[in-house]
Amino acid sequence: MNNGNASLLSRLAGAVVVLVAAAVLLSFIFYFASEIPISVLLLIKLAVALVAGYLAIGIVANQIKRGISRTSGLERGATVATAFRYIGYIGLAFVALGLVGVTGTQLLAGGAFTGLVLGLASQQTLSNVFAGLMILTSRPFLVGNRITVSTWQWGFALPSYPPKFFSDNLLIPGYTGVVEDIRLNYTTIRLDEGIRVKVPNSIVIQASVVDHNVSERVVRVRYDIAKPVDTAALASTLHDVVAKNANVSKPETVAVYFENITPTDVIVVVEALCKGAYEAPARSSILLDIEKATTELKESQKKQ
Repeated sequence: MNNGNASLLSRLAGAVVVLVAAAVLLSFIFYFASEIPISVLLLIKLAVALVAGYLAIGIVANQIKRGISRTSGLERGATVATAFRYIGYIGLAFVALGLVGVTGTQLLAGGAFTGLVLGLASQQTLSNVFAGLMILTSRPFLVGNRITVSTWQWGFALPSYPPKFFSDNLLIPGYTGVVEDIRLNYTTIRLDEGIRVKVPNSIVIQASVVDHNVSERVVRVRYDIAKPVDTAALASTLHDVVAKNANVSKPETVAVYFENITPTDVIVVVEALCKGAYEAPARSSILLDIEKATTELKESQKKQ
C-alpha cells in the first residue's frame, strides 16, 4: 500500500469517526427535542464545530508527535499524540453538546438512551478504542519495536522445508514487523516484507505479542557437509572461525554440535549469541564462514 492509499484510508476512517460522533449527538438532540430549539443555523454550527474540531485535533496531534519525537524519541511522541487525540475527541463531544444546549443533568438523563445507540451502532469501534487505551497504559510494546503478533482469530500458512535447512528451531506463526503507529482503532505494523498491516486494537490486546526489540539474540545455523571429513578437526575449525565473526557479540557462547552423522553426510549445528534483533544478517555471514572453512579443511585433508 503506498502513502497515497494509506492517507486516503486514514481520511475515510476519520470521516467514519465524525459520522458516528454526529449520530450520537443527533440522538441527544432528538431525545431532548422538546427542550432544544432545533434550527438550520444550529445544525450548521454543530457541523462546523465537529469538522473544525476534528481537523484541529489531528493537526495539533501530528505537531505534538513530531516535536516530542525530536527530543524524547518516536515512542514517547506517538504515545503522547494518541493520548491527546483521546482527550481532544472527548472535549470536542462536550463542546458540541454545549452548543445544542445539553446540560450535565440532561447528559446523565440521556445516558441510557445514548448507551443503547452506541452499543448497537459502535460496539466494535468502541472495543478498539478501549483496547487502544489499554495498549497505551500497559505498554506491551512501543512504537519502533519489532514484534510478532500471533492470534487465533487469523490463520497462518506455515512454510514447509526439509528440517535440516531450518536455522532456528522456533517458528512463530504471526505477523512480524516494526510498530509504526498506535491510533484509536488500529495499530499499524510495517512487516519485514515491507508492506503495512493495520491490526484492530481489539485483536492486538487479545494476541500473544513477541517483542524482538533486543540488542542480542541466539542464532543457530545448520550445515550439511559431505564425507569424507575429519569430525574432530571440523568441530574445532568451525568453533574458531565463527568466534571471530563480526556479528558474534560473545565468542565464548559459540558452540558446535553434530545433529546427525550418516555414511555420506555430517549435519553440524553452530550456535552463537549475535548482535542485533534480526537473525538473517548474522546467519548469512556465519554460513559463508562455515562454507569457506569446510572447503579449506577438506582441501587440506586431501593433501595429507
